[in-house]
Amino acid sequence: MAFPGIPNPQDVGLSVPPAASVQLLRQALEPLLQPADAALRGILEYATLLLAANTRTNLTGAKDWNTLVEAHLVDCIYAAQHLPPVARFLDWGSGGGLPGMVWAAIFPEKEWALAERNQKKAAFLQAARAELGWMHVQVFAQQGEEVLPQLDPHVDWLVARAVEPLPKFLQRLARPTVPARHLFLMAGPSWQRDWEQHPQLQEHWALLAQDSYELAPDRGRRWALQFQKRP
Repeated sequence: MAFPGIPNPQDVGLSVPPAASVQLLRQALEPLLQPADAALRGILEYATLLLAANTRTNLTGAKDWNTLVEAHLVDCIYAAQHLPPVARFLDWGSGGGLPGMVWAAIFPEKEWALAERNQKKAAFLQAARAELGWMHVQVFAQQGEEVLPQLDPHVDWLVARAVEPLPKFLQRLARPTVPARHLFLMAGPSWQRDWEQHPQLQEHWALLAQDSYELAPDRGRRWALQFQKRP
């Protein structure tokens, strides 16, 4: 079935974001931006579209504001504090727009290419981009390998969140068909075990940075990792 479109939030019974959730987002944004109002507004507008569309088609496991904010949006905001200072990124396997759409709200001066092979999710991203009027975002209903050759100027930094297990993902990106040399990866704690137990990965990749941060007490610790392909 084709993507049914983004419904009116009121028509599907979507409530306004709770004040506590809005405050949590603002607190996460303030170390990045002063003032944070524009980014906060953009994230809330995008999140409203995501939750509304999620009532019609499965875009994310988060079905309510608290879960979306605490487990997903804040995660993306914290990770954004560690993004490298470059102008163009490709969000590999963007899903419903996490992290690409969140980061597009935070950094409108940068260019964001979102690659999502799932046709329904890509259609949502296209609709949300149009609704928000974000001209600095491009959406591709394709695999990342297919998107990279289309991008001009060339994109050297890939970003990803919860795409595949670390060994499988790094092996895939090490192929000659993926010319980008850098990866910014959002990961959970299992990445350390995977990295240590698969030393062959280190033949192809150098770990440039590993920054960690804590979500809500029951949401656990997360990492922002930066990798570079070896020559």
